[in-house]
Amino acid sequence: MQGLLHSPKIIILDEPTGGLDPLMQQTFFEILKEENQRGATVLFSSHILSEVQKLCHRVAIIKEGRIIRIDTMASLQENMYLKVELETKDQLPETFLNEAMSNPKIIDHNLSFMYKGDTNELIAKLAQLDVVRISMSEPDLEEIFMHYYEKE
Repeated sequence: MQGLLHSPKIIILDEPTGGLDPLMQQTFFEILKEENQRGATVLFSSHILSEVQKLCHRVAIIKEGRIIRIDTMASLQENMYLKVELETKDQLPETFLNEAMSNPKIIDHNLSFMYKGDTNELIAKLAQLDVVRISMSEPDLEEIFMHYYEKE
């Protein structure tokens, strides 16, 4: 915190919230946002991706010391896949998965995958199944991170 007293132009932080209670974390983030609004550049490294999602405008995904993706948070979320989770009454046919579905996870009658393609085509494909439950949502930063991390 003392490093912020002289209004620096660049703030470099590595896992800055370790050891802070939730109330102090929130106060700390508010201070960082204020510094950023005053013109300071904040470089923030964290394995707690929910913090990154709350604080950062741009994100770099680093694997083994190499940047594998750098983009704005908005662009990462816009251009990302749709997260689909479903449960069916019957076993899924082997031919159900296609190239628009990535990171599939099948456990019994439950399937989850990331989907990038025509949503209407997906709905038509799902209509062929006896679906018990379905959920479609935008992935959070952790899921986006894992998608790019596993892809490389």
